[in-house]
Amino acid sequence: MNLARRLVELVGKGRRVVAGAISGTSADGVDVVVVELEGHGRGIRWKVVTQGVVPYDPELRRAILRTSERGSCRDVCVLNFAVGQYFARAILEVLGTGGVKRSEVDAVGSHGQTVYHVPEYVRVGSTVTRCTLQVGHPAVIAEETALPVVGDFRVRDVASGGQGAPIIAYVDWALISDPRTGRLIQNIGGIANVTVLSPGAELDEVYAFDTGPGNMVIDEAMRYLYSLDYDEDGSTASAGSPDGKLLEELMGHPFVRAPPPKTAGRREFGRHFVEKVVRRGLSLGLSKEDIVATLSTFVVRSIVYNYDRYVLRRYRGRISEVVLGGGGSRNRYLLRELERELKERGLRLTTHEELGIDSKYKEALGMAVLAHEALSGIPNNVPKATGAKKQVVMGVVAP
Repeated sequence: MNLARRLVELVGKGRRVVAGAISGTSADGVDVVVVELEGHGRGIRWKVVTQGVVPYDPELRRAILRTSERGSCRDVCVLNFAVGQYFARAILEVLGTGGVKRSEVDAVGSHGQTVYHVPEYVRVGSTVTRCTLQVGHPAVIAEETALPVVGDFRVRDVASGGQGAPIIAYVDWALISDPRTGRLIQNIGGIANVTVLSPGAELDEVYAFDTGPGNMVIDEAMRYLYSLDYDEDGSTASAGSPDGKLLEELMGHPFVRAPPPKTAGRREFGRHFVEKVVRRGLSLGLSKEDIVATLSTFVVRSIVYNYDRYVLRRYRGRISEVVLGGGGSRNRYLLRELERELKERGLRLTTHEELGIDSKYKEALGMAVLAHEALSGIPNNVPKATGAKKQVVMGVVAP
């Protein structure tokens, strides 16, 4: 079949099987969901076929984290291909494990791996712009999998004046909004972000933003203090006590207090930030457990601070529950502290699982949804979330 006919058939399909793939800011590995999709917007019907995660090789993960902090052009160029090849390997592995033939898949939706994100405007000569960069080029994945790939989603939103994040707000609206229940869809990944869904919200009423740090600061502290990748079950934080003085200093961070739209990444809350916090904690005489507890509490407090200041005042009585997802939903310390804070505000804490979505794979599912909409020419960004001038179709196609 020639390329033109293949693309025409793909675009014309009402039902598609799409493999969604993503690696988040923690760079743990590639999450893959293969999902059957039909319909659009809030009318989307979806069924997961198979899913899986393929951890990064340790050296590749180290290269990604190193490049995100201080990489050269060469480092970025190499990773653009190496991560693309790894994404392809992960997709094919999950297909094989799930007993899905490659011929049964119509397309791939790939987020790639963010290595740099500049949401504020910068000037280059007479040009003023924002920018974002995800490595793992769609063309590399397409070549390795022999499947059409939709990727580079964030770029079109940024080109339209947006911040390119939070990217998942459209998916939250399509899959989780409810005609009678107001919900805050809270993700705690490397960075924490929230999507605000009032009862029966139309897309132009939806907004979302990053509330501040997520697992990233806890993971970096565990690496620095214990040479471990994360705080399993929040057990280290649970063994310590948050320090009020250090917590007060952290809550003064300008990003936490800034109004939306806003997005964060490693520049704000990466290794350098955490090393300063750890040194400050040690100078105050805190134990290692106390430092981890303080950073974990900072994650929760920054979330509820943003609720109080930028959400609940605006939607008095119209928001009744918070739907929690991301890796942080498996941290018992975060879960316990967040539930306590929400109860004080009359909000019920629930999970994606209660709504039929595996929170581990929610963002990979989101990439499949964004690709499905892009292939149908349907705008899939949320201007009130990103600050874009208009709705656009995010995603470029590598056939």
